[in-house]
Amino acid sequence: MLKNKLGKRLDQTDIEIMDLMILGKNNKEISLTLKIPLSTAQRRVRNLISTGYITSDIQINYQKFGFKTGLLYVYLRNGNIEETAKKIHNLDQIISVEIHIGNSDILGNVIYKEGKQLLNLISAIRKMEGVERIVWSERIYQSPLKRNKNIINVLNVQGLA
Repeated sequence: MLKNKLGKRLDQTDIEIMDLMILGKNNKEISLTLKIPLSTAQRRVRNLISTGYITSDIQINYQKFGFKTGLLYVYLRNGNIEETAKKIHNLDQIISVEIHIGNSDILGNVIYKEGKQLLNLISAIRKMEGVERIVWSERIYQSPLKRNKNIINVLNVQGLA
């Protein structure tokens, strides 16, 4: 049995449910695979989500709409990282912003249709106070989500089990 920082315990069934969810199984499939009632599978999945053990990210496939996607790595020489990140986040082609410690200070996820839009976006960010340089990369291919066969092995490797 695993225990999180708040003392909430996860039993073997919870872990098996997480494994099946990672594999893309729905509640009915989880119920059949684990031989538990559908209502039990539904309740446990809801509990895993409400306690934050499982998150759900729905993402738009921008390429299907004719957009290109990529990343902007923004390096600051000084200034307020959070304030600059908020300014970048408010720009039209930016779909999300992350603040990092390490290589770049701010990472912006970008969508655009034409190179001119990207050029205008980079120019706008370069004009922001404290921006030292910007590195751009365009996404060409994204591999499918890596699906772990057994979450307990991942947790054991990380010393969490």
